[in-house]
Amino acid sequence: MLSVQPLVENAVKHGVGMKKKGGTVKISTRETDTAFEVIVSDDGVGFDTSAPRADDGRSHVGMENTRTRLKEMCDGEIKIESTVGEGTTATIILPKEGQTNEDTVS
Repeated sequence: MLSVQPLVENAVKHGVGMKKKGGTVKISTRETDTAFEVIVSDDGVGFDTSAPRADDGRSHVGMENTRTRLKEMCDGEIKIESTVGEGTTATIILPKEGQTNEDTVS
């Protein structure tokens, strides 16, 4: 799934890649009553999610494209949680309701 790629890239480049001794990126999935979730977590440097986006010269287009693609394809979304010094968790939420794909597990 191409929507996972930018999340993993961010976890490596901006999370564990910024940590002196590196770290771990974990990709997992789970099913809830209403959705399928893909979770990308790292134990990297983390960031303050409430801080205004820095003018760092980056376009942030990868994340915005991913959010738009998920919303348009299946009304999906991405939730980001992060703690400075501890790491970041990005969760892709793919709702079950309204899916017409015959490969969808019930």
